[in-house]
Amino acid sequence: MNFQKMYPFVMRASYFMLFIILFFYILIVAKNFLIPIALSLLFGSLLFPVCRFLCKIGLPKVFSISIAVFLLLAFMVGISVVFIKEINVLSQDFPKLKTQVISNVNELTYVVEENFGIETARQKDWLKEKVNNLFISGNEMMNNILNSTFRTIFKILLLPVFVFYLLLYRDRFQFFILRIVPDDEKVRTNHILKEISFVSQRFFGGTFIVVMILSVCNSLGMFIVGVQYPILFGIFTAFCAFIPYFGTWIGAFFPFAFAVLTGETPEMAFWVIIYFAIIHFIENNILTPNITGGYVRLNPFITILGLIGGGMVWGIAGMLLVIPFLASLKIIFENFEGTKTLAFLIGKPESELALKKKKKSRKYFPLTKLKNPIHKINHKALILNI
Repeated sequence: MNFQKMYPFVMRASYFMLFIILFFYILIVAKNFLIPIALSLLFGSLLFPVCRFLCKIGLPKVFSISIAVFLLLAFMVGISVVFIKEINVLSQDFPKLKTQVISNVNELTYVVEENFGIETARQKDWLKEKVNNLFISGNEMMNNILNSTFRTIFKILLLPVFVFYLLLYRDRFQFFILRIVPDDEKVRTNHILKEISFVSQRFFGGTFIVVMILSVCNSLGMFIVGVQYPILFGIFTAFCAFIPYFGTWIGAFFPFAFAVLTGETPEMAFWVIIYFAIIHFIENNILTPNITGGYVRLNPFITILGLIGGGMVWGIAGMLLVIPFLASLKIIFENFEGTKTLAFLIGKPESELALKKKKKSRKYFPLTKLKNPIHKINHKALILNI
């Protein structure tokens, strides 16, 4: 009798595990197809407020989208040109940097011998071999980065095309979703779409502004500290901030290692760490809460697991996209009784005062009961809502 009661649960658990396995299998196999679409949705969320503003001032929809996509394309080309130029300069300076690294290593061997008693000759042989291997592999890595960058420019330039059509047919996609859901679920579906759109726009838009601020601050900070190629390290470390929790320190590792190996004094590496500790505090406690608004309220532990899983499945792109994916899941789970427990697990605890404040800040049109067929819905109101 107990087995009969347990059997339906075992069946549901088996179906759920099968769904999870198939879901991740499809994500891995079709990643070359899905990643550009997912990134296009990301950029589309960034550009939608611009398109909406241009439409409000009287420009045609197609023209507004074209202007927004052109700005995106100009930005991407500009960042790519600056980044490639800086990497090219760095690769050309490898012989000079190698000399400085060897000089720093020689000084380090004497310090180690005085403090730990390890012979200098043995240290030099070992370190010389490691430095040579580092610069050989580093030079090859820089060439590979340049070659892969040129190979992927064509793929990157396809993103604006996807973004253009996603923005152009945004309303059609919305109406398609509302057509396929039952009549009694149209109000809830419309509400979920608005919630996801609102949170995505605030998160991506706010994070993009934070990254732009950090690009300037980090470049200026690296210049003041004395690290060579401050623009390269400033832009790179700023874009790492798209990855929550770990992004700042992942980016900080590279200028720190560069300062240790090529810096004229050990104090440079120390000041790099101090700078990124300060900027990490400012980003997490001042910039991000005030600019993004804190609308993505996710459990930090679930977020870390999601970042690890996203990195395993889609690499860097997965780490960038997993936060809005989890936030969308949380919104969907919150709107169904049977999944509110999962929303509680994914979400970060909030006080009632914070929830009331967040709800008051959202400006939505009032929801109406959609008892009529979908073709009778006020499409214009829905477009403005989402």
